[in-house]
Amino acid sequence: MIGPVVMLDGAQFRRTAGHWQILLAQLLCDDGIEVSYPLLPDLDDPDPDKWCRVFRRHLGPDAVVIAHGLSAACWTRLAADGGPVPAARRVLLVAPPGPGRRPWPDLTPDSEPAVLRSLSVEPPVLVVARDDPWRNGHPLDLPADSTVRVVTLPTGGHLNEASRLGAWAPARHWILTGEWPAPPEDTSSRTRTPLTDARDPQELAGALTRLHRPHGRRLGIAVTPGVPEAAVAQVTTTLTDAGVAPARRLALIPPSPTRESVDANEIRYFLARYGHEYTTVVSTEAEVPDTTSLHDPLLAAGCHLLRVPGRR
Repeated sequence: MIGPVVMLDGAQFRRTAGHWQILLAQLLCDDGIEVSYPLLPDLDDPDPDKWCRVFRRHLGPDAVVIAHGLSAACWTRLAADGGPVPAARRVLLVAPPGPGRRPWPDLTPDSEPAVLRSLSVEPPVLVVARDDPWRNGHPLDLPADSTVRVVTLPTGGHLNEASRLGAWAPARHWILTGEWPAPPEDTSSRTRTPLTDARDPQELAGALTRLHRPHGRRLGIAVTPGVPEAAVAQVTTTLTDAGVAPARRLALIPPSPTRESVDANEIRYFLARYGHEYTTVVSTEAEVPDTTSLHDPLLAAGCHLLRVPGRR
């Protein structure tokens, strides 16, 4: 049993729909996981003492805490202050500001990483991006014996809405398993092209074998209505060979009620809602003649688009 998951915002965050915390919270609720998302006071002029009081009201021994930005910094204050605060089960601190950043230049995990361990049963995880402007160019280098795991991403900025992370599949995987997943070998750069065209059955079989690497909750392959029956059969074979039941993990992306066929809009919606559970989307050139609008949603969801010739 997971949860409750406690989401803690950064400063000046107005909970816009595209932020990964909002999308992730929605997916967790859809999965029946309790999510606590407290409103923090004075977002434009935050007071760490007031924020810590809110944190305390939502903590418990089974809590899974995800704090972003200044909430990650404020979590450091809460841990350093001590007192009768129950340790959370897991803690994920995302994009904490670097030393000297206002409004709380003294609150940073960089200087006192050991205190973080007191408020987490499992080792805390800190995730930062090398190009985060809130880090002031400071890498998050903690001692090896700090019992705090640091994940440094090559890009992503402040890991907010502008980073276009979608529901951020690695964070969801961490919630469910306690492990931050290592990136697949072919996903080290966000500039990669998440698209492959398979012109014949042999190319399709090879591409599916290469792309479908099930792990965590990411087990399925989705297809669109225009995909030929022979290609769907190959998808079924790929799932079976991977030890995944096609009846549960082969999804059909339906068209909208006002359309007879699928286009990029339906695929984008599917990726935003369910992409974290799939490795690959198989579609046709007729349904998606232009893949430009799918590039970023595919990267955000961690999925690959595999196009095949349509039905004849």
